[in-house]
Amino acid sequence: MQNLALLHVLLDHLEAVDTSPADIQHFVDRWGRLRHGYLPCPVCYIKGEEQPLTPLSAEGNVESVVCRSCGTRFKVPIEE
Repeated sequence: MQNLALLHVLLDHLEAVDTSPADIQHFVDRWGRLRHGYLPCPVCYIKGEEQPLTPLSAEGNVESVVCRSCGTRFKVPIEE
């Protein structure tokens, strides 16, 4: 899964739930400091927790990740 494509999906989610621009920027800053392989859940991050997103099996042309803590699932279209 392309991390950049996932980041766009996560940012779209944060904007859709009216997250403040400052909180979105904090999440983007955190994303930029990540070590390889770790993807934080934006829902939990905004609540002050850091929980990892777990990749799921691709279904057709969509890859998904889920947060095992809050249960939020994000779907990322696979670009061909």
